[in-house]
Amino acid sequence: MTDCLHHYIRELHLLRKSMEAVKQQSRVFYDAKSGGTEKVKTMEEEITSLKVKVKKLQSECETKKKELKAAEANTVALRKKTEGFLLEYDSLLEDNQNLRNQ
Repeated sequence: MTDCLHHYIRELHLLRKSMEAVKQQSRVFYDAKSGGTEKVKTMEEEITSLKVKVKKLQSECETKKKELKAAEANTVALRKKTEGFLLEYDSLLEDNQNLRNQ
């Protein structure tokens, strides 16, 4: 009878240990689950803010592209004017030289 009692006490002790291990795993799982949802919410908010930033940057990029095209068009127009002025200057120099020679 003592042996039987000793056996049951040992079994009870092992069952308590396994029960504590299960409780601890349950706590860890619950903490991870509740903490995980917070992480997911935080990441979703971060994704949303990053999407807004991307749209803003794309908009700025389009604006800069338009400004660049306008600046390039101005540059081409100024080059053409400069070429015209140079031709006119050369013509005036030639006329001046002809008048001096006369």
